[in-house]
Amino acid sequence: MTEILFPRMSGDPDEAGVLMEWRATNGSEVVAYQVIAEVTVDKFDAEINTPVSGTLRWVVAEGDEVRQGTPIATVD
Repeated sequence: MTEILFPRMSGDPDEAGVLMEWRATNGSEVVAYQVIAEVTVDKFDAEINTPVSGTLRWVVAEGDEVRQGTPIATVD
């Protein structure tokens, strides 16, 4: 199992971000380097890629506030 983390995008690691959109559905098969989500911290947006292939399992939902560096999904 590989954890997908919310990236550290600001100088303040305690600043929360938002998972704006999932680009792959929960339980879907993903391939390495596929874009799976879009996140934002203080008006700075980023795409999240999966580092491995496998089955995607969401840990948080769209619109959730997420602390930087915490898991947003796993890939089995």
